Amino acid sequence: MEDNQIIELYFQRDEQAIAETQSKYGRLCGKIAGGILTRPEDAEEAVSSSYIKLWNAIPPKRPTSLCGYLCAIVRNTALNLYDNLRRRSCEELYGELAEVIPDSVSVDQQLDSREISDSLNRFLRGCNKKSRDIFTGRYYFNMSVRDIAEGMGMTETAVKTRLSRTRAELKKYLVSSGVFTD
Repeated sequence: MEDNQIIELYFQRDEQAIAETQSKYGRLCGKIAGGILTRPEDAEEAVSSSYIKLWNAIPPKRPTSLCGYLCAIVRNTALNLYDNLRRRSCEELYGELAEVIPDSVSVDQQLDSREISDSLNRFLRGCNKKSRDIFTGRYYFNMSVRDIAEGMGMTETAVKTRLSRTRAELKKYLVSSGVFTD
């Protein structure tokens, strides 16, 4: 079916428009979203959301290029989803570290961030290589537990356990070195 015919289906509010769009451009949309999002299910979600956005945009819009218009919608939807997933991931990481490095301490307890950073680096130098690699992978490189486990030949449970123990050791270290009070 030609693009102008598909656009007419949208103007008629015929749901066949989405099926025709998916049939003609589904693989292209999947490649665009998959190039931005790493997980196939996230890419699929972005493409599905894009079809809904296209449905809501036509009418009143009448794109001169259905393909170009759809590709822009898919790209923007995938980028927004990527940003949301990344933000959620960062919030999760900060939540894990909140017990170790408090967000708010009294003025007389505050140290400048360089001192905290130096203490963290000293702690990590004292850790065994595996614990250090797991910790930095998670909190410096923002890697998922699954990715760390696969990369290190461990189970996800083992990685979570190692992270929990390392955070507990870090907290003890920061308290004993006078950086924070318990």
